[in-house]
Amino acid sequence: MPNLNPDGKIIFKNFSYLSLLRVFNILSQYILVSFLVRTLGGETYGIFVWAFSIIQYLVIIINFGFNTYAAKYVTEKNTDPNKINKVFSSIMGIKISLFICSSIIFLLGLNFFPLLRENSFLLVILLGFAFGEAIFPIWFFQGSEKLEIPTKIIFVFRLLLVITTLWLITQTDHLLRYAFLLTMSQILIGFSGLIFAIGKLKVKLVRFRLDDITELVKESFTFFLGGVFGKSFNFAAIMLLGVYCSMEDVSSFDISIKIIAVMQLPFETLSAALFPTIARSKNLLLNQKVIFIGFLASLLFWAFTYWQADFLINLLGGSELREYSSLLRRLSILIPVVVLTYLLGPNTLIAFGYQNHFNYSFIISSTIYILILLIFWKTDSLNFDIIIISRILVDMMMALYRLIVAIKFRLIFVSR
Repeated sequence: MPNLNPDGKIIFKNFSYLSLLRVFNILSQYILVSFLVRTLGGETYGIFVWAFSIIQYLVIIINFGFNTYAAKYVTEKNTDPNKINKVFSSIMGIKISLFICSSIIFLLGLNFFPLLRENSFLLVILLGFAFGEAIFPIWFFQGSEKLEIPTKIIFVFRLLLVITTLWLITQTDHLLRYAFLLTMSQILIGFSGLIFAIGKLKVKLVRFRLDDITELVKESFTFFLGGVFGKSFNFAAIMLLGVYCSMEDVSSFDISIKIIAVMQLPFETLSAALFPTIARSKNLLLNQKVIFIGFLASLLFWAFTYWQADFLINLLGGSELREYSSLLRRLSILIPVVVLTYLLGPNTLIAFGYQNHFNYSFIISSTIYILILLIFWKTDSLNFDIIIISRILVDMMMALYRLIVAIKFRLIFVSR
């Protein structure tokens, strides 16, 4: 790296650590999914995916958009320890309070829905996962450009999760046992991240005022809305497939999305690694090059996934789910679409001051998505094909919106 400028060295370092982190995350998920589908069975694994998607909604509420907004704030204010301490303390206080409030409401609501009541023990165990997410300050490490810390933490505890799962999950009725292992892993990750942030990066927990909280909530609210709507894409599809189709359909959808996530991984990682540098330097030409090269490369990944769908599904889900390779082929169009969405997101719209449009892209496309599903639900014509087609269309709408905004404000197709 001797010929790289300071920004280039930071980007290379962040990209390296993020690559290691995300590759290991995906690899561990592949191992776990492949093992769990074969050990628990496609239907039982589908129940887990369905329940976990509900908990992920709680995680969105608890994070309240801070993972995006706060990373940008820390990057911009990194030279002022007092502001960093105050925002760190305020965000941790808000997230823990949101966890307590949302957990109480969630637990009270379990008795009102039969499908939730049937899986109440599983959901209560997985609630601890949301707590681990709440206390893990990944946003702080990203904004501080110290990604080696969360990389090492996640590597250790995800590896421990894989080992204990392969050792202890041996029967079809071990679903609750796996949920407990997953939850404990995330709680340990959360506490370790908190300890390292305070001990190694010298951030302090300080007293904060109501005005500090109000300002943070106000600034993060649009990111929160964007997160609620944006994360609804896969979660809504999983929920609907579980209710209107079968838990095996849920398993096949989850496996297909995980395969697609692997193909998107290099581009998502590069985008996240570049974000602090782009947000600080406002290097429009660098960002534009990444968009063009990244999108062209994603087309090759799409072609490979479409061509090797049978092999990929069999590798991850086994012969039991091989019939769903056609689903992977249909969903594979999301690879270039979502890559374009990534590259036109934080590094383009947020970094250059158009965060409202970033969140509007989620809100508008998700609103249309929900309306489409409501229309088919109201006419009793909601089925597997409609759910999948709607899922694909929503990402296409979001990518198109961001592309139009980027062109309008001359964030791409510029020569200087």
